[in-house]
Amino acid sequence: MKLDFNSLFGLIILSSITLVLGLYLLANFNTLFKGSIKSEWLRKNIVVWMISVCLVLAISPTSHDFYEAIVSHKKFFRVLLIQCAAITVMTFFVFNITLLVRSNRFVRSLPFRKRMAMIVATIIGCTVLAGIPVNYIGNGGFFKNLDLTLIFNFYTGVMCGFIYVTMSYINLERQRKMSEKELEISRMRELKVKAELEALHSKINPHFLYNALNSIADLSITDGKKARKMTIALADLFRYSINYSDHNYSTVNDELAMTDVYLQIEKIRFEDQLNYSVDIETDVGHYLVPRIILQPLVENAVKHGLKMTGKITEIKLRVKKGNPGIVITIADNGPDFPEVLIPGYGVKSVFDKLDLLFPDNYEIFFHNHPHKEVSIRIFKLVKNEPAV
Repeated sequence: MKLDFNSLFGLIILSSITLVLGLYLLANFNTLFKGSIKSEWLRKNIVVWMISVCLVLAISPTSHDFYEAIVSHKKFFRVLLIQCAAITVMTFFVFNITLLVRSNRFVRSLPFRKRMAMIVATIIGCTVLAGIPVNYIGNGGFFKNLDLTLIFNFYTGVMCGFIYVTMSYINLERQRKMSEKELEISRMRELKVKAELEALHSKINPHFLYNALNSIADLSITDGKKARKMTIALADLFRYSINYSDHNYSTVNDELAMTDVYLQIEKIRFEDQLNYSVDIETDVGHYLVPRIILQPLVENAVKHGLKMTGKITEIKLRVKKGNPGIVITIADNGPDFPEVLIPGYGVKSVFDKLDLLFPDNYEIFFHNHPHKEVSIRIFKLVKNEPAV
């Protein structure tokens, strides 16, 4: 008995629809029901079952029993039900055994090819074994065409294994390309950070030079010895800058030394009008901070304290260990900070460097009470290493 044209056309359409649907589900395996089903294990089992139903129904018209049921219009739903039951048993058995093998520590440690070979062998073996009870139950308690069932299941296992290997290889290639892109993005980000820091350093160094040369120019007329002393201090200042030009960090000790040179320059210029002290706790000096971070804040204290008021300016620089991290405090007796602080370039450069090198790992506070001070807390401790 043969199918008429309408039945044959409908069968082709049904097979095509189920095949396309199965391939769509397969392509979106990792995202289907991700928001609605919380259990990852249950989600994967349901999706695999749906894919299996679609693919098996797509090829079922080629089987003798299914074809006979359609032609005779007898027991069609019974055959369909048996097919679905068989798919359910085989899916949960084959998929979960394969899942256990794939998650095994030994299997995961194998190279890609050996791992795929072991998983494919598991899929084929489980598919063939699952066909035995399915054949027995589906035929009412006895075996019928068992050899054909096992052969069919063998080829089904081979097909599933081929699909699994293909998807695994595609995912591997996708991860490799994503890793390459992430590495490239990371390199570009590093280059961007380096460029931004170099821009900050290059802009702030001429700022030092401008102030120091003005002081030397003034002193060269009135006191040649002081002008010479300031010139030597200025050379030390720029020697520090040049020696660390390829570094984004410097130690607390080096930053304090550099800041002390700057204060010496200002002390030479203003003599008794400027006093300063430096206090550092033991075992703090070897930690790293952004390069040229203290000098702009000290310069800000000198400018607003001494130059604006004309009074004797006292600056106290203190570095201590925090809990966690380190705390840097710069206090002075100059006029209070305004209620709405608009940082100049020097202070802004401090924020920018901390944002680039210690993102979300620092705090800066400007206090007026009980005494005026700037407080920087860096939560992340970075030890001095030659490679930094």
